[in-house]
Amino acid sequence: MADKPQLPPNFKDTVEDTRNLVNLFIGRLAGVAGNAGNKWIDGFTKTDVSEVVDDLNAKFKSQVLDAWSTAEDNVKPPNSGGN
Repeated sequence: MADKPQLPPNFKDTVEDTRNLVNLFIGRLAGVAGNAGNKWIDGFTKTDVSEVVDDLNAKFKSQVLDAWSTAEDNVKPPNSGGN
């Protein structure tokens, strides 16, 4: 009889991290869309386009850096205090 499959020991943490990253991503995209919508209501200008793109860029950069840090934290052991 074959051994039962086992999930990695940090599987629960990985699922929670993924959920958190997805929620952050949705929140960031909603924020960009909301800001763009507010600008659109009174007429969209070239400056507005630039501001929306800058906002999107900043939020995307934050998302990627958060994902990188999360992935890195999941594969590197925590610092064992002063070693």
